[in-house]
Amino acid sequence: MRVWEVSSGEMLLSVLFDVGIMSVTFDPCEYFLFCGGSDGNIFQVSLCSTSLSRDKTFQTDSDGNQVFKGHRNLVTCLSVSMDGTLMLSGSNDETVRMWDVQSKQCIWSINHKGPVTNAVIIPAPANMFLSDSHPSVPLPRFSRHLNPSEQGDGTGPGGMCLRLGADTQGLEGTYLEKADELYSLMCAVTDKSVFGDGENTKVRVSELEEEVKTLKKINKDLYEFSTQLLTKPN
Repeated sequence: MRVWEVSSGEMLLSVLFDVGIMSVTFDPCEYFLFCGGSDGNIFQVSLCSTSLSRDKTFQTDSDGNQVFKGHRNLVTCLSVSMDGTLMLSGSNDETVRMWDVQSKQCIWSINHKGPVTNAVIIPAPANMFLSDSHPSVPLPRFSRHLNPSEQGDGTGPGGMCLRLGADTQGLEGTYLEKADELYSLMCAVTDKSVFGDGENTKVRVSELEEEVKTLKKINKDLYEFSTQLLTKPN
């Protein structure tokens, strides 16, 4: 197993194990390196040891090099909590185990019906356990089809039509339909059968310019609405 510096490409550490290494992870503070072996053991390598050399063979010692024992098959994934006190591991022995890093003891184990290929610890949202916490923007059930025509007009149960701005609520048809119509008319700007004489052409072009301004405003409102949702603090 080797550790490299990404910016320079220099090898910082090389550790030789007597078994194959199947998964690797650091703790958030990068004090320790955890390596999952093909024999089910998890090896903890201290990165702050005073006797740490560039090339070394793994051996358990009092400086922090230790072994977590419990899995019966190769360890496929590892994840360490943000405070560095807990470690999660998954294995081909069909179990997921939670470890106390300090004592190297397995706190609990979950059995599955097949090999575990991935497991990770994620930070919980700040309002996860608040009973009165609700989404700021309630949404109806999502439609199973992207094309509304597959389900009728798309306004029944499970469908939603969102229009931004008080002055756009009374418009008929969707904005995508209006955009397609506007594009087809603009492509036929020189066709007299569409616009008629020169005076009518000027009037129609003016109407199209107003329509373009409206669509630009709708696009801007939609962008600001999406930005507020994504940047709103929990």
